[in-house]
Order: sequence, then structure tokens, then C-alpha cells
Amino acid sequence: MSGTTTMSGGTTPANFTDASGASAAFATYFGAGTSYTAFTGGGTVSVGGAATLGTSATAYTISGGTTAVADTSAGGNSITSTTNTTIFAAPNDTITAATGSTTLFGASSGQTTFSLGGSGSSVTGGAGDILGSASASNSTLVGGTGTSLFTVTGANNLVVAGQGGTTGVDLSQTTGAETIATNPLGNSGTLVATLGSGADSVIGGSGASTITAGSGNDVFGFVNGHAGGSEVIIGFNSNDTLAFGGYGYSASVTPTETVTGGSDVITLSDGTTITLVGVDHKLFS
Repeated sequence: MSGTTTMSGGTTPANFTDASGASAAFATYFGAGTSYTAFTGGGTVSVGGAATLGTSATAYTISGGTTAVADTSAGGNSITSTTNTTIFAAPNDTITAATGSTTLFGASSGQTTFSLGGSGSSVTGGAGDILGSASASNSTLVGGTGTSLFTVTGANNLVVAGQGGTTGVDLSQTTGAETIATNPLGNSGTLVATLGSGADSVIGGSGASTITAGSGNDVFGFVNGHAGGSEVIIGFNSNDTLAFGGYGYSASVTPTETVTGGSDVITLSDGTTITLVGVDHKLFS
């Protein structure tokens, strides 16, 4: 332990309320009955288990064997992680992890900012905004209900649109295969994404999405019963593929298709619409 951090042990009370006045029980973070260490004053957190951060607008470093940290302060902290850990952010926290697998949950308000460099990391947005980058591989980023803006440069990552709000994804610097899911569970969030040079896969869902295709062989897939939204695809070309599952389409049974305003508009049987911007002819007839 370094800096001015102080700590005290305890067991999570079921009715704990954090310092920002949130009404949710502390069990939101760890579960009632979990042993934890409470830190205040900034400095290094290393306890080999669960911990809480009780001082706002300061700097903390998470190291050693700490496995889960909840910022229960009013937020505005700079949190640097040097180990594999789970972090529950408070409003306006900034999270930095150059190495290690980090699991990050965004805050219920304000803006969570992050920069993650470890492979296998995970980000889930909250009701607040979340903004950041993931530079390693095999990470999963899920938007929240606020505004979520993700920059991804590693390979083999999965990005899922948030349940509400807008999720923006910049994959333009990626070269490996990436996967994007646009509300596969019937949510209503909006997704805007730019693909890279790899063979990326986009799974269409509900809500509205706008996808700028990359230079690779991209696949845009739609599954009957899991779509129903509208997807606008910019830059679709002969290297790209539309894939349909469960619709019963064949060479003789094709989706409804019209050319409107110089773009091909395809309507599937579950109400999904796909607009291929700049494609001035029908693909299936």
C-alpha cells in the first residue's frame, strides 16, 4: 500500500448506500455478505479480494491480487489497474489498464472514460455515457443506455449495441476479424459503426443501425425472429455478403426489393429493412 490510502475491513451490509447517494444496495457490486476492504484517500489498492474506493476526485492504483473494486464515492477518480480485475465505476471516473484482463462496468450517470490494453477485457456501459478504447484482442464491449463510443484496434473482438441510447464503434484501424451485433435481443438502441480491413461480421437486430463497410470481405447476417430493425449499409460491394437465416429464402423465393433514390432497399419477412446506399440495382432480380 502506498500514498495516503487508509483501509478498514468489513462485510457488505445488505442495505449499504454509496457515498454518491445512490439508492441501490451495495449488493449491486459484490453481493450481501461479501468481505471487502474500504479504501479512502487515494494511493495503491492491493488486498487480494474485494475493495471499495471511498474518496472522490483523486488517483488510485489497483495492483497485486485485488479482484474486484467498486468506486462508492461521488466519482471523478483516476483509476489505474495493473492486474486482472473487475471495476465498477462511479460517475466521471477515468479507467486505465495497459495490461491485464479488465472487466469494467460503466456508471449510472456522468461519463466513464477508459483505455484498456489487455487481451480478453470486457466493457459494459451503464445509464451514463461511456467513452474509450480497447487495443488488444478478444475483448467484448457492450453499449449502455446512454451514449457509448468505442474505438477498437485489436483483433477478434465483439461489440454489441446498447439496450438504448446510441452506440458508436470505430473499427477502421482493425485488420483482424471483428463481430458486431446490432441489438440481437430485441432492444431499441441505435448503432453507428465503421468497419476495418478484416473479414468482419455484422449480425442485424432490432433498433436502427448504420454500418460503413470496410475493405475486407464483410458478412451482414440476419436471423428471422432476432432482427426487425433497420440497417443502412454504406460501401457495400461485391466482396461483401448478405446472409439470411430462418427466412426460407431461395433462388426462387427472395425478399421484397425496391430501388429508391439510387439505393437498394430490401425488406425481409419479419419487417427488417436493409438499405444498400449507392447500389442502384436489385441484388436478387
